[in-house]
Amino acid sequence: MRIRLCKLLSNIFRAYLKVVEITGRVEVKNKNLINQNSMVGYWHGDSYCMQLVLKELRKYINGVNVIVTADRRGDVIEGILVPFGAKAIRLPDGMRMRQHFARLMDFSKETEEVIALSLDGPLGPLHEPKKLIFVLAAESKKQVAYIRFEYKRVLRLKHRWDKYVIPLPFSSITAVVEDLGVIHKEDIRSFEKLKQRIKY
Repeated sequence: MRIRLCKLLSNIFRAYLKVVEITGRVEVKNKNLINQNSMVGYWHGDSYCMQLVLKELRKYINGVNVIVTADRRGDVIEGILVPFGAKAIRLPDGMRMRQHFARLMDFSKETEEVIALSLDGPLGPLHEPKKLIFVLAAESKKQVAYIRFEYKRVLRLKHRWDKYVIPLPFSSITAVVEDLGVIHKEDIRSFEKLKQRIKY
């Protein structure tokens, strides 16, 4: 029953996003800043529209992996991701993720595919970057880019911590790619300075 429900929800969310894509305008600026073997961050509230960026990346990137929660929400998210050409890396939220960190680190070092994850997820606070993506990048000597969105005609779920964005039909969605360059261990030690470079 749970599997069927998750699949149904994934299909509905994906079909709705297709309507938004057909009726509206979607633009990805500076997409050339995202290279093979790099890491990509985005704000958790922009997760839904991020699917459209993933679709664009798959036109020239060989393999995109997205870190998502291991709980039931992740079942739905994975169902949306896969048809957009991405793979889900399922990890538990919060402190429970620590036991999986070594495996994630090994994967980050070994793969030449893109790894994407939300900067402030999965539990917030809003627009407060976590260190995970930067630690992975520093250890595997990868470039980090992040994506900020500019919208017209969207619904924001203000009761949620992430102010989750649902685009409306005939929306204008602009994804702007910003480059943070190759991350070094010194950047992790000066994390507050690194955070100041990230806009939202």
